Amino acid sequence: MSTMSPTTTGAGPGLRAMAGIEARRFARHPLFLLGAAATIVVTGLLQANDHDHVPADLLAWTVVPAFFCGLTSLVVAARLTRSTETAGEALLTAPGSEARRTLAVVLACSVPLAVGVLWMAEVLVITAVWPPASMEWWFGTMSGVQVVAILVAGGPVACLGGALLGVLTGRWLRFPGAPAVVLLVVVVVVMVGHAPTETAHPELRLWLPWISWQSGSDTDGTATLYKGNAVLALLYQLCLCAMAALGALWHDRESRTRGLVVGFVGVVVAAVAFLGLSMTTGTQDNRVSPVNPAQADH
Repeated sequence: MSTMSPTTTGAGPGLRAMAGIEARRFARHPLFLLGAAATIVVTGLLQANDHDHVPADLLAWTVVPAFFCGLTSLVVAARLTRSTETAGEALLTAPGSEARRTLAVVLACSVPLAVGVLWMAEVLVITAVWPPASMEWWFGTMSGVQVVAILVAGGPVACLGGALLGVLTGRWLRFPGAPAVVLLVVVVVVMVGHAPTETAHPELRLWLPWISWQSGSDTDGTATLYKGNAVLALLYQLCLCAMAALGALWHDRESRTRGLVVGFVGVVVAAVAFLGLSMTTGTQDNRVSPVNPAQADH
């Protein structure tokens, strides 16, 4: 009687099963768990430390999931991608083409995406229980759709994007410490790339993978909202996510079909269009908020 299980046959498990295995590995990784926990805890501490527990600088809170979950997910996804080739715990997912294994890890990036969604829910609950000052949501200066786009881009999409960049890194960079190097480069590029925010051309920051929209409160209780169209910037960032996933699939020579080429070119064209439109539409200059009473009391 044969002892071979269905998941160890030549055909291998289905893509859904492979993605499920990778998702569980992602969710159980200690570094990811640390980043996810820090995302939720630090956000709660931001509210607790605000004056009289009134949430402030809400649109600047997006740095929390981007930093704690997005960057740790980059490292974890890179390690998972590389380990599908060699690690013993990944043997169940080994059958099949490289592109199929890559796609399984891409689908597993829904795990950090879920953390970003949970973070956004946490922010909405906090602001429902402890209502912020009216100027915190910038209504009247930008629409509710634009505000939601900032939260989605800075939370769920930043977490997803970090993980997909990790998949891309795991496929193309083979040298030791590659994920750490990419992480450092991303941090430096984002920090330096935001230099134009206080200049005559703040829209020049919009090419970045993570975008700052609010300065945080100044000592006089005011804050600055930076120029640009947040909805179109969100679409641009989603294109960057798609480019990372397609770029990782491109590493497998057998997967370089006409459809993949057309898809990649289409995403690049869309990214350029959305980037250009995000720079030229929406809020047309930096705008300073009225004084936030909660912040002015500091």
